[in-house]
Amino acid sequence: MKDSALKVMFFTPYFHQNRGNSTTARRIQHGLKKENVSVFVYAYEEEDLTQEVRDQMGNADVFHILQFARFLKWSQKHQIELNKPYMVTSGGTDINHSLKEDEKIYAPLLHKAKAVTVFTEKAKESLVNDHGFSNEVIHVIPQSVYLPEKADDTKLMLPEGNPRILLPAGLRSIKDVLYAIPALVKLKAEYPQIVFLIIGASLDESVYEEVRNACGKFEWLHYLPEIDLSKMKKVYQWADIVINTSISEGQPTSLLEAMIEHKPVIARDNTGNNSIIKHKVNGMIFRDVNGLYDSLKQLVSDKAFAQKVIQNGYQTVIENHTIDLEIKSYITLYETIKERNK
Repeated sequence: MKDSALKVMFFTPYFHQNRGNSTTARRIQHGLKKENVSVFVYAYEEEDLTQEVRDQMGNADVFHILQFARFLKWSQKHQIELNKPYMVTSGGTDINHSLKEDEKIYAPLLHKAKAVTVFTEKAKESLVNDHGFSNEVIHVIPQSVYLPEKADDTKLMLPEGNPRILLPAGLRSIKDVLYAIPALVKLKAEYPQIVFLIIGASLDESVYEEVRNACGKFEWLHYLPEIDLSKMKKVYQWADIVINTSISEGQPTSLLEAMIEHKPVIARDNTGNNSIIKHKVNGMIFRDVNGLYDSLKQLVSDKAFAQKVIQNGYQTVIENHTIDLEIKSYITLYETIKERNK
């Protein structure tokens, strides 16, 4: 690192509750600290706007903003002045929904940013071609994997069965967590001991009610609320297959986490999932319920094929999604922004 005095103020909507944004924020904080970067993380949806926070904003060289839609609403509510150079990291919901639906509201924040980072080439193409952003301002930095481990005597109560299908996702409509039910009902006829576990924070009361009702209807379906990130390694190790049923994604860390733990993955056909998975090479992509069933059946019944997918999935993460590569890319941008602002 060129400048050990670099000071970064990192704005994230969530840090304490276990969900996608907090996973990203914790990983980046961990990586920056390892590189001796001074980073102050502020979870603006969870924490009060204290004098300490304002002081840290005043001392920072660069602001790094995660999820621009939530941040803009928060900053307007609190009349926050962005008086330091800033960069924005944008996920799938931001680009696929917020920007498309309300470009006039969100585009000014992005146009004033010194850099905008996205997780995939498709996301960059969308910002440049559909929204008129400069190619030089948009940078692709793929997500990496960070599964911290710490001593914890609390026993995880995970259901017994075979095969064990895992869906890690917060309960909200875009995650479509019950989509897999018809495929699993069909698979249960051949594998009566099947078990399906959904694990993640309850973020939408109506979706939670749907999941609760489904758990009452199907004895092989289980739901666990969010658990600490440090326990997720054990959950992945429990699983036989990890699936993603989201309608849209930025780039799901759950798939990367499963792949690094040598688990085969099956994911819905969307931009974020396709940025990681090549069908039948390092995972499976499905376009409909029948495709999901076929993918599940092939992985469960063909062990040699499953092992090939697992090995290729592991290699994908090792080669393209390491935390060292991700963090060094962010530091390079911070240093460039700081230098230009002198």
